[in-house]
Amino acid sequence: MGARINYVFKDTESAIGEPMSYVVLYSHWGEAEVQRDIAMALEHARPRWGDMSYCTRMIISYLIQDSVLDQTGFGIYAINDLHQDLGDTTVIIDMSKETIIDDNQNVIVWQDFINAYKNELTLTN
Repeated sequence: MGARINYVFKDTESAIGEPMSYVVLYSHWGEAEVQRDIAMALEHARPRWGDMSYCTRMIISYLIQDSVLDQTGFGIYAINDLHQDLGDTTVIIDMSKETIIDDNQNVIVWQDFINAYKNELTLTN
């Protein structure tokens, strides 16, 4: 039933003992294309990489562009524990460090992530 994925947007480091909150974009579909979708969304948002709020909005907008007015498919909510089990595949998009943290806790710099995706495209064409 679907290929659910959670995109968690982290924009700052919390001070010790300080509460944090993270924006989560939930998708009912997309797990199989997650690398492609994130790489394309990052490329789309590249002009605003230095502006976390605009960059976050541009990435989310890109990911939901074909379903923005639909009643189902995507949801947006907040969590306060970055390590909370969200029950589905989860990818952390760290806005301040410009990295992606995948479900296996691999940390990949945005540009390296985009380059890997472009190399994958070149190999398959």
